[in-house]
Amino acid sequence: MEDSIKSSLVNNRKIVIEIRYEPNPTVIDNRGTLVKKLVEANLISNAQWELGIGEIKIADSLKVNLSRQIIYADLHRLSIISSKKDTNEGFYHFAEKAFKIFKEVIQNYTIIRIGCRIQGTYQAKSSEYNQILSGFKSIFPSQVFLEDFSVKDLRFQLNYQNGQYIIGPVSKDDTFIKSEFPFEEANKNVGFAIDTDNFVIRSKEREKINDSVMKDVYITSLSVEKSLFEKLSNI
Repeated sequence: MEDSIKSSLVNNRKIVIEIRYEPNPTVIDNRGTLVKKLVEANLISNAQWELGIGEIKIADSLKVNLSRQIIYADLHRLSIISSKKDTNEGFYHFAEKAFKIFKEVIQNYTIIRIGCRIQGTYQAKSSEYNQILSGFKSIFPSQVFLEDFSVKDLRFQLNYQNGQYIIGPVSKDDTFIKSEFPFEEANKNVGFAIDTDNFVIRSKEREKINDSVMKDVYITSLSVEKSLFEKLSNI
């Protein structure tokens, strides 16, 4: 699980692992215990936390524009999120430990879906947005462009079995950076974006998804990210 993309070429990066399970009211009953154990494990330094009616949230900050690490659980899902540009191994250990504590507290659960989403912006060969945009245009057949309408931006989405990805150029004022990386220290340099989401879902009622699938899904998302980066980094 070594890092396949040099950190110096990654401008921003967010990884999300989401484990969905059948509605589980024991999460409500054990909110306090779950928060206590997660905080004591010090998975997030100087963690702040809050309890909702049927949910818990632990983060490095409860302010949306400041939080970089989040562990969230409710009746339906456990979400583990980091936008700290972790190493591949580092994020997986973070997620693995959080899931282990969840399983210790919530002992009866039935997983129906495990997914991993990676969103990032990356350096391109060119530092000029128009050149990067032209590089993306060259990927598409000229027939899809209209002569009377100049291209300002491009987004390409592809769906495949158990996953999807979206790619496109990124400008300094890009809404993708503003929405996904709203913190002050986000890297706003031009480049290109990758957004990939891969998952395993229960196909039949009562079918069991093994906990170990989390690692398989994570590795799949890393592989898609790496492949797309290698294809786009010379633009």
